[in-house]
Amino acid sequence: MATGIRGLRWLTRWRVLGVMGVVGALAGIGWAAKPMWQPWWYAETLCGGNLSGAELAGMLPKERLQAGRDTFGSGSTTLKCGVNENDGRHFVLKIEAQTDLGEPLGPLAMEFTIPRDPQYVFPTTVPGFYGKFGPVIIQECPELGPDSYGRRPRLVTNVYAHGVETAPSPESLRTAVRITNGANDEIGCGADPLPLPDRVEPVRKLSLSQAKDTMCGWLAQRPLPGSPSGKAWQVEAPTDESAPVTSCSLIDSGTGEEAVSLTGWYGDWTVEPFELLLGANVDIPDDHSPRDALLSDNFGRAKARCDGEAANFLANSYTQDATRSVLPMSDVRDLLDGFTADQAERRGCTDLELPGPTVHPGAP
Repeated sequence: MATGIRGLRWLTRWRVLGVMGVVGALAGIGWAAKPMWQPWWYAETLCGGNLSGAELAGMLPKERLQAGRDTFGSGSTTLKCGVNENDGRHFVLKIEAQTDLGEPLGPLAMEFTIPRDPQYVFPTTVPGFYGKFGPVIIQECPELGPDSYGRRPRLVTNVYAHGVETAPSPESLRTAVRITNGANDEIGCGADPLPLPDRVEPVRKLSLSQAKDTMCGWLAQRPLPGSPSGKAWQVEAPTDESAPVTSCSLIDSGTGEEAVSLTGWYGDWTVEPFELLLGANVDIPDDHSPRDALLSDNFGRAKARCDGEAANFLANSYTQDATRSVLPMSDVRDLLDGFTADQAERRGCTDLELPGPTVHPGAP
């Protein structure tokens, strides 16, 4: 069977080379502005052969492109590849897969310079989200042991797709999964292969009773503040309880507005980004520091230790123009406390640090 598969791959390569020869000859007489073979050729030759020509063709713009630097197959634990614009200097599509041990300025650090909510566009079977620059997938690596500091490596895949799309697409999500699965094998991460998503996961708003069977069921078991419109609350529960990033959101059904978003972020990599988040956005008094659990005028941060590593919990509540919080911060604090307690119980976390009642203003 393996011989048959290798034979098919070689047949595919020869077909691609044949198409290249024909198109190259035609291009020589001015026939094609962009060779039609480019996406399929890149899929065969870049990123360890972990790409799909059809998906690249759906993402790449019309101008001619060039292959970028490629470290797949090099034996490195930081795998990079991509496609440049025709000038050879600027990435159109950049892809990285690397192990993250929670060191400063790691592959997830840029997700937390401002208080924001990721887009949960993958199915719950894929531990990822759509970040500032494109799809992100985070996987535990059971075959890679902890380092001398006890930090467990994770495989983090970033597809910087902002050069080719303005919103999540099935093509970019599938590309991220293909790269993750290929890097998982190459690095020896030992994680289970992820299934390819067939669509961008739609936002599902659940009633409180429907949410009881999700990881956000705790919201249906406690008193909740009234919604700003006076209508019933709805819940968004887009993540699995064991995911490295978890989320619950409370939605005002009368306005459709998100009143509070609650997220849990697990691993030592969260320490520095959260300190940056507080340091850049909160006017912290002298008797506190960015390392503390604090409440600002539109978000709050709680902390814990989970499975020997740091965990951070974030509650965001701000209007669409970001001028104020949707709910009073006392209510946001109460919801953050409930979310943190529920997450800690599910994961066996200790050393909980919850924010006090003082609301600290934004940084000047």
